[in-house]
This record gives sequence, structure tokens and C-alpha cells, in this order.
Amino acid sequence: MRALRRLGAAVLVAAWIAPAARAADEGLVLRQAAEQLAAAGRCDEAIAKARRARELAPADARAAAVEGRCAIQQKRYDDAIAPLETARRLDPTLPGVSADLAMAHYHRGDPAAARRELEAAERETPGDPKVLLYQGLLHFEASEHTQAAGALERAARADAEIDPLASYYASLAWQRARERERARAALEGVVARSPSSPWADEARAALARMDGADAAFGMGPWWASATGGVEWDDNVVLRGDDVSLPSQISDEDDVRGYWIAELGAELFRTEHWAGGALAGYYGNAHADLHSFDQQSPTASLWLDRRVGERNYFRLQPWFSYTWLSTDPYLMAAGGTLSYHHSFDGAGAGRLYAQYGYRDYMYNTTNPRVIDDFGNDISEERDHDGTDFRVGYDHALAVTDSTTLRAGVAHGRYEAEGSEYSHVSYGGHVGVTQALPARFVLDLEGSYDYEPYRQESSFPVPFPDPGHNSAKRRDNVWSARALLERPLTDWLTVATYWRYFENDSNTPVFDYDRNIVGGYFTVHYGP
Repeated sequence: MRALRRLGAAVLVAAWIAPAARAADEGLVLRQAAEQLAAAGRCDEAIAKARRARELAPADARAAAVEGRCAIQQKRYDDAIAPLETARRLDPTLPGVSADLAMAHYHRGDPAAARRELEAAERETPGDPKVLLYQGLLHFEASEHTQAAGALERAARADAEIDPLASYYASLAWQRARERERARAALEGVVARSPSSPWADEARAALARMDGADAAFGMGPWWASATGGVEWDDNVVLRGDDVSLPSQISDEDDVRGYWIAELGAELFRTEHWAGGALAGYYGNAHADLHSFDQQSPTASLWLDRRVGERNYFRLQPWFSYTWLSTDPYLMAAGGTLSYHHSFDGAGAGRLYAQYGYRDYMYNTTNPRVIDDFGNDISEERDHDGTDFRVGYDHALAVTDSTTLRAGVAHGRYEAEGSEYSHVSYGGHVGVTQALPARFVLDLEGSYDYEPYRQESSFPVPFPDPGHNSAKRRDNVWSARALLERPLTDWLTVATYWRYFENDSNTPVFDYDRNIVGGYFTVHYGP
């Protein structure tokens, strides 16, 4: 009888245990399927199976971990916390759970909780690349840039899959730490090791911005260029409408040789300062109108002061001297103060103010000029004066091959004689377009409105309708096109066209002009 009771009890226990065992076995199978689905990126299906596995086997920590990690993949960070904490409670030795919790807390905006979990994760799995990555990101957000860059670079070295992201953020940290060479090395590493990844595209764009900023801040160690060519100018003398030419000038159009050379050197560069000097020389020689041959040496200094990662100030004084034929014509000197700022994806801008003085060295009072009323107006035609100008220019690369630019400006010229004092309001738009076969097309158009202070001493026979005076007013239009192609790394060939129209209510200043030319340029340096 006792044996029968024992047998009955065994049967009852077996009847109770067998379904539970079958449920546990089914839960195990479901959890393994969930893990495989999660590894394949099919998280919706993985979560459904993981939840069913947890119902059948509530003590399975790995099923809870699958649900939490899939929630992270789906960027549902709040939903990831509870299953991950359950997984750790069920199995405190389960690897990677603290790192996963750190990731979830970081992305849900709780850096304190993320730091606590990273401390636990570092104890559990020292050197875990994921831990290093999020340590670096937390250092970055705390403006601890050197520590951030170090942790991120260790993460990149430890895991090739993490590398592109970690190295890219390491470059940002090095830039914030003002270690530009290390930042450049990190970006170049992303491109070299993961050339087809989205992070490589970001790195290439960052390198381009860095190259642009470096080329603008300071001007490189040293450079030289020389351009020579031939131009045809249909209005060398700027002949106005219905204005006769002097007897010694037979026509207004001519062909001329053209040349320009420039030599520059950066004299010093520190983290925040750069400065240097440049010299230039422009000249031309006409086939017939030799009295318009021009020679003009120029000189300039510059001083840059970096005030941020994306902005700097530049002060640039300059001087030039011009001869027409062999006679002194113009001496000019001045300076420009500009503020340059890069807006990342929104391009780069320059806000500037400039001042200059022009000294025209031809004699405006000999011979003396007498108007119809017997008044000596020679002094009124004294062209010497000071030039003030403020403006803003902006350039935006809309694609890898297309760059747009535009600008506005306002100026004032205060002449010593009253004839040439005026203000100006204007702007320009342009585009640079890379073409097949390495050709580059550059187009630009501009307009300026220039109202003068008083009536011109030259006659204005028909003032504009609706105006009560004959004060000079000019509408200045300009358009140009440049097509160039590099033949070698140091030699470029180009062709150029420019149209200029000074639409004035004063006939002597009302003229238009076309210039067409072809040029070769040799260059060295940036």
C-alpha cells in the first residue's frame, strides 16, 4: 500500500512538472529565435517572440535582454529600461547589460544615470568599446574635450564597427580642444578605413570645411602666380554717348597684352594669430593706344585673429601706384577690416568695412575749365578723395560641383572737388559650376546705383523725366563669364568676357564696354 501511495505521488509530480518543462523548453526555443531575429535586425518579430518567451519562462534573463536591446535599436530608449533592469536582476552576471542601460539613459537625456551605468559596465567588462564610446560622448558633452577624444580614439581602435562614428566625434573633440592636426588625422582615418560609410561622407565634408577655414585663416606658407594673355577692348577710352574723341585718338577699341603677377608669404602663425605680406604687379600694353598703357605695383599686409572654430577677423592695409604710359596717374592707399564666419551647411560669409584714399596725379586745373557763364570750375573736377564702403558677401556650396555667392554693399565717395562726390548702393550674384573634362565656369552679375551730390559741370541736356534737377545719376551694370581648365597642377588656361555699362544721365559718362580675352596662369602654392 505504501508503495502504491508513493507511485501515485510520483505520477502527480510528473503530471505537474511535465507541462512546466515543456513550457520552459518552448520558451528557450522562442528566446533563441528572438536572438537570431534581433541579430538580423528584425526587431519587431524579435520583441514579440522575446515577450512570449518571458511569459513561458519568466526567469530567462536573456529573453528580457533581447527585448531591451531591440527597443534600443528602435530608438525607444524609455521602453528599453525596464526589460534591461529585469535582465540584470534575474542574472547579475549577464554581460553587457550595464552598457546597454548606459546607452539607453544617455539617449533619453539622463547623463547622470548613464555615468552610473558606465561605471558598473567598466567594472564588468573593462575595455568594452561601447563603454569607451559613451564615456567619450559624455566627456564631449561636458566640454572635457581632451578626455573625450582619448576615449573615442580608444573605442575606434578596439572595434572596427564603432570606428567611423567614434573617430568622427574624436575629430570634433580635437577641434574643440584646438588640436587641428589631430582633428584632421582623425577625419582622414575615417575616410581611409571606411570610405563607403556615411561617416566618411561627413568626414570629407568636414575636411573640406577645415581646408576652407585653414586657407582663409592665414594664407598658407607662401605662394606665387603669374598670368599672361591677350585682350580685345571695344572701349579703351570709355567714350560716352555722342562725345567726340580728342584729335590724337583715332578710335576707342584696341588689342592689348595683359599680365599680372602675385607673390605672398605667411610670416607667422599661432593658434589664434596669423599674418603675412603680399606684393603684386599688373600691367598692359596696347597695340595702338599707347597712352592708355598701364603699370601698377601693389603691396599689402594682413593680420588674422581667430575668435572661434568657425570665425576670425582680418585686418588688411594696402597700397598701389599706377602709371598711364609713363606718366603718374593714381596713388591709392587704405585698409579693410573684415569678419569671416563659416555656417557649416549654410556656407560662409564675410562682413567688411573698408577705407581708402585716392590721389589722382594728373593736373585737373591746367588747362583751366571755364563754364558757359565764365565761372572757373576747374577745382570742381578735382577727383581726389576718400572712399568708404561696407558690405556683406556670402558663398554657399549647394552641391559638390556648384557654388552660389551673393553680396550687398553701400559706399560713399567724398571728393575734394564737388564733381565726383556720390553714394552707391548695390549688389552682386554669381555661380561657380564644375563642368565635364575639368572645365570650370564662373558667372557673375552686379548692379550699383550711384546718385551724385550735385549737378554735373558737364552738360545734362535732357534731365530724367520726373526729376527737378540735372544731378548726375549713374546706373552701373556689369556681367562677366570666365571659363577655365587646369592643364597641369601648375598651369591653367582660361577665356574671359566682361560687359560693363555705365548708364548715366550725363552723356560724357554714359558708355558701355566689352572685353574679351584669353590667358595662361602658372601658379605655385595653395
